[in-house]
Order: sequence, then structure tokens, then C-alpha cells
Amino acid sequence: MNDDSCMFRRLPIFSLRGQEGIDEVRQIAKPFFWQVVGVEDPDQLRRQIKSDCVRVALIDLRGGMQSAMSWLPAFRRQFPCLQLVAIIEKPQADNPDYASFLHAYFFDFCFAPIEPTRLTFSIGHAWTMARIADLHVASVDASGPGGGSNEIIGHSEAIQSVRRKVHRYAGNNLPVLITGPTGTGKELAARSIHRQSERADKPFVAVNCGTLSPNLIQSELFGHEKGAFTGAAKRRIGWVEQAQGGTLFLDEIGDLPMDVQVNLLRFLQQGEIQRVGGETTVTVDVRIIAATHIDLTHAVLDGTFREDLLFRLDVLPLDMPPLADRGSDVLELAQFYLERFCNELGVVRKRLSPATEAAMRTYAWPGNIRELMNRLRRGIVLADSSTVSLPEIKSYHEDEPDVPSLARARDLAERSVIAQATAQAGNNVTEAARLLDVSRCTLHRLIRKHGLSVD
Repeated sequence: MNDDSCMFRRLPIFSLRGQEGIDEVRQIAKPFFWQVVGVEDPDQLRRQIKSDCVRVALIDLRGGMQSAMSWLPAFRRQFPCLQLVAIIEKPQADNPDYASFLHAYFFDFCFAPIEPTRLTFSIGHAWTMARIADLHVASVDASGPGGGSNEIIGHSEAIQSVRRKVHRYAGNNLPVLITGPTGTGKELAARSIHRQSERADKPFVAVNCGTLSPNLIQSELFGHEKGAFTGAAKRRIGWVEQAQGGTLFLDEIGDLPMDVQVNLLRFLQQGEIQRVGGETTVTVDVRIIAATHIDLTHAVLDGTFREDLLFRLDVLPLDMPPLADRGSDVLELAQFYLERFCNELGVVRKRLSPATEAAMRTYAWPGNIRELMNRLRRGIVLADSSTVSLPEIKSYHEDEPDVPSLARARDLAERSVIAQATAQAGNNVTEAARLLDVSRCTLHRLIRKHGLSVD
């Protein structure tokens, strides 16, 4: 029996009805040669899935769905290729909240009393879809070396340097500050650090600080107690507390108001929070990864960001390079997303014309990977044949070749000179700084700014 057959036959089941539910499924599955493995709690289910590499799990929700709603979201994020099948009572499906929960986290469900044919069909179908998901992830991993860095695609020196740092940073719990222009994949890098870390089986909670309501931002981050303010009908657990044991990703950290920055600094120093309207402190163990597209050093000088908070966050720096600095990665990314979007849109596979590929390599990509993705979607929809041509990915106002801004031109020139000096100096920073007539500290800062590597 090959590995796939073993995974197909092994079926972990977590039953809220306890051993009674497990025994019932075991009797039903016996004629079909399923290896039913009973688990007692979510942590045991995690260990079973990791140790046996199973692809389908059965969750018996007949004992009440409310408790599962508290842990399944993080569980599902941890095992994206795992397909879940639920057993429920018919009245549960009539509850709008339960129905939404089932739709979000389960591949399929069966009503009780269990119909053996229906259950085995659901499990078999779920396994097939899990294998398809496995193949997709494998194709993403194969897009370049990365040791588990998943969707960080490309072979340029700039992106390989990012991969190396992601791998190093994953081995500890220090704060990481990810910088770089909008659309360069800062959240993707944060997720890669989390997936390779010892916290991988715990939640990854991503918060865009720029989208939080100014009036409710304290409550969103730190939670609130019932009655803390008008409309607070019940206790709410904030984003920080929801990330307990895992990773909290604070995107656009530069948009946090100063008063919230004070509370965040206190949390980073003490590992404790206090919910709005609460009188007691709550100890929270989370790793902080922050990201920003603005220069926080300038924000400190402008008085919009606390210097002491910057020192706390900027322990392990990671600068995401702009797409224009990644050379042939542009075409590698384009091919990956072209295939993915064709599948998503349900159209035949398309290719890029030679003129399109040539234009992509010389274009400045001010919107970076996000712009690349949007242009490819546009090209797929507008293409009348199997080839995506240049007019179909261009914006309507792009009649003339793109001219980089003066600031962009300066950045490109500065990056080129620094790269030349470090190469000439054999990656010796002291010697390169002497050639450039700058201090070592200045050169280190510029190397980080431009995503260069002196490893």
C-alpha cells in the first residue's frame, strides 16, 4: 500500500460526544477498511495530523458547535490542505451562525443519524480535493529554493536574501520589522516566518492598522469588557489576545495613533494587556511582526511615531525589494499568477506574448506584485486568444513609455553604485564604505534600504 493509500485510509475523528461518537463512526467505517483514530481534544488532533500526515479529518459536532467555533479558525489556517467533514444534527444547519461556520471551515457535512454511503462518499471526495490542494502547494514550493518559505517566488539575489533572513528569523521569538514599498509581499514574508517557527501550530493573526476605526482601535487590539462603552453588550477578546501563543502581524504600523502606540509599547515591555473597561491585566505570549511602507525614522522626526516603540520593533529588520529590482523574477511571478488566475476564472491556459514579456522586464512596476497581479487578471479577461498581448495588460492612459520619477531614478542609481562597491570589496562592508566615502553605519542602512545582501 503506497503512502497515499495509507493517508486515505487513516481517519482521525474528534467527537464532541466523546467515545460514543467515535465508536459509532468506527462501526460504520469498518466494512470500508478505514483506520478510525479517536482524539480527545484539538491539541491531540493537531499532533495526530502532524505525525501521520493525514489529509482528511472528521469532526462530530453533535455535542454542540459553539466550542468548536473558538478553535477551528486557527486550526484551519494551520492546516490549509486538510479537508474537514462534519457530522451535525439537522437543526444545527438552520442556525445562520452555524451555517456560516460550516460554509467557512468544512469541505462537507453529514446529518445524523449517519448514512454510511453518504459519509464514505464525503470522505472519499474530501481526500481527492486534499490531494489537489497538496499538488498546488507543491507547485508553489517548487518555484524556488526556500526551505519551506512557500509562496516567496523568484531566484533573484534580492529575494534569495529575503528567504535566508526569513529562515533565520523563524528560529527565534524576537520582533521583526518588515519594510518596503506597498505591494511587495510583506504579509507573505510574515506568514513564512510564522510557518517556519515553533509557533506554526498556533494562530497567525494579521491586523491592518490603517483600517482600524479610530474610535474603536483600543478595543479592536486589546479587547473590552461588557459595558465598557455604549454598545459593548458582551466581552470581546482583542486581536492581541486572539494571537495567544502565535504570531501577531501588525501591518501599516506607522498608522497607529500615538495613544495606542503607548499601550503597544507597554505590552511589548511587560507582555501584559488590559482590556478596555477592565481592571485586571492579562498575560499574553505572542511574537510581534510589524510592517510599514513608510520610513519610521522620518516618522519619529516628524513626531508621529514613538522612538522607543521603533527601537522595540526594529530588532530583526527585513526589507522587501521592489519588483523592479528583482530582474527575471517578474516573468517567473507572471507565469505563476497567469496559470493561477486562468484556473480561478475557469478559462483555458494562456501565455504571454514576447512583446508583453519584454515590456514587463523594463516596466518600473510602481505597484509592485499587487499591480502585476491586477494587470494579469485584466489581460486574461480581455484576451481574445490564448495569448495575452501588451495592449491587454496596459492601462488606458499608458500611451507613452513609462518614465521613472526623479526619486526613483536616484534610488536605482544609488542601489547600482552600492552593489558595485560591495562586489568590488568582496562583500567587505568596511572596504566598501571606504570606497563610497561613507561610514559603516550609513552603508549598513543603505544596504538594508535597497534589499542588498552582504552574506
